[in-house]
Amino acid sequence: MSAPPGFSLVELLVALTICALLSGAIAAVAPQARAAFDVTPEVLDIQQRERTVTDLLMRVLRSAALIAATREDGTPGELVPSVVLLEPDDDGTKFHALQALSLVGPGRGVLEVDQTGPTGVLRLQPDTSCPSVGDVCGFVKGATAVVADVAGRFDVFTVAATNKAAHALSLASVLGARYPAGSVVVEVAADWYRLDPQADGSSTLVRETAAGAVQPLVDNISELSLVPWRPANVLNRVDITVRLDQRSSNPRRRVQPLTRRLSVSLRNPS
Repeated sequence: MSAPPGFSLVELLVALTICALLSGAIAAVAPQARAAFDVTPEVLDIQQRERTVTDLLMRVLRSAALIAATREDGTPGELVPSVVLLEPDDDGTKFHALQALSLVGPGRGVLEVDQTGPTGVLRLQPDTSCPSVGDVCGFVKGATAVVADVAGRFDVFTVAATNKAAHALSLASVLGARYPAGSVVVEVAADWYRLDPQADGSSTLVRETAAGAVQPLVDNISELSLVPWRPANVLNRVDITVRLDQRSSNPRRRVQPLTRRLSVSLRNPS
């Protein structure tokens, strides 16, 4: 019985050539695949931080409060600027921080009498405008509030103490002016959003409360620019530019900085 035929020399050479070509193709693709694999965590990280910072700023701007005192004829006074852009460029066209007022808690009321001076207590009307919770009209010691008159002038302050008998609030700081009867007092969160330089040369987006507490939010942000749109001298839109840098120092995980631009229309222009 004869042995089964084997591969010829030509067939072996063809097979070896094909294997060599496939091996070369795989070797050429492997470094690219490895490079893409290496940078994937950094790409996902920078995209997640971009979503976090843009969602945060959109929520802050769109939830800005609508605050205004009421005139004697029952019409609303000038609106309080619930969003204030801060840290302008030299030409004043771009800003790099903002303060936003948002409604929190039950505290709200109306001044019953003129304030005696910028440090005087705020005596509130005990009527339907005064919630029957908390110490005085929903306010308690330590609450942050804004007081505003019909001209749109306003001050943010902290309640130092409450006086139930006198229906009054004491201030922890000096106001910018004396407020007349009819001015509105509302409990708010008055948070400041800005970039805070870090020891390693990077910057972190932080939220600073009216009490001075600083909370880090998103790190490695190299730019935060805010451009206001004020038709008829009313802030109704803010154009935002955010630039985020990578966090990894590993050269194999190096990715390009990510820049995001968006426009946010305020629900409560002021």
